[in-house]
Amino acid sequence: MKLQKRVFPSCTFRSLFAAVAGVFMFMVALVPRANATVLVYFNFEDGTLGGAVDFTSDVVGPPDFNPGAGIVLTTITTTATVFASADGLLLNRTPGDIDTADPGLAVGFRTTPVDNGSYIQFAVDATFFQAMSLSFAIDTAGNGFDTVQLSYFVNGVETIVGSQPIVTGGAQIITFAVPPGANNQPTLVLRLTFNGGMSQGNNLQTIIDNIQLNGTAVPEPATVVSGLLGVLGLGWHQRRRLIRSVRLRRT
Repeated sequence: MKLQKRVFPSCTFRSLFAAVAGVFMFMVALVPRANATVLVYFNFEDGTLGGAVDFTSDVVGPPDFNPGAGIVLTTITTTATVFASADGLLLNRTPGDIDTADPGLAVGFRTTPVDNGSYIQFAVDATFFQAMSLSFAIDTAGNGFDTVQLSYFVNGVETIVGSQPIVTGGAQIITFAVPPGANNQPTLVLRLTFNGGMSQGNNLQTIIDNIQLNGTAVPEPATVVSGLLGVLGLGWHQRRRLIRSVRLRRT
């Protein structure tokens, strides 16, 4: 009996290659991205000039979404410190921020020595957040705060990250890298503490605007599992399709 050599058509191999490539692309899509994204954003533009300050996290832009799902910025100050609307800053706005600098609202401090140690903070469920950084725009006068410290709390325990100087006489962006110890923490609180104020409290000294928490949002385990099941299903479907194709070509 003469044995026949089975030859697979080249189109079958092309189909197999396309199927494998498709499965690989799906798997790559499921891998958490390293690109940073805006997780929480405060631009204060929903406040009232000369009135109440809006401390709720803001919509970044089209397609509209509210990072942080309405997280509220809280403050602790002495009776001598006043938080008020002031001229907003353009620095550190997100690319998708649909608000403009008109009316341009921000948070203002009237600082005195007794106000040193005042802070602003917000709590966020960072269960699926990693590689975070906290940044904000600030403009301070000569008697305003001259240092800012970042610390974070996990389950009520504070970890001090470090301090940075605040340069007087112009707007700047200050950025802190949030340590890995804050990654994936459902009870994370981030706090900015200000010191070095020397004013008598009569004039606005320090203006803060456009606070951003950036980082990587890691997919939930259920989402990853669902995606992997989809990939396996696709691979099985392509396998059966190729087998049928080979059988048909042999008849």
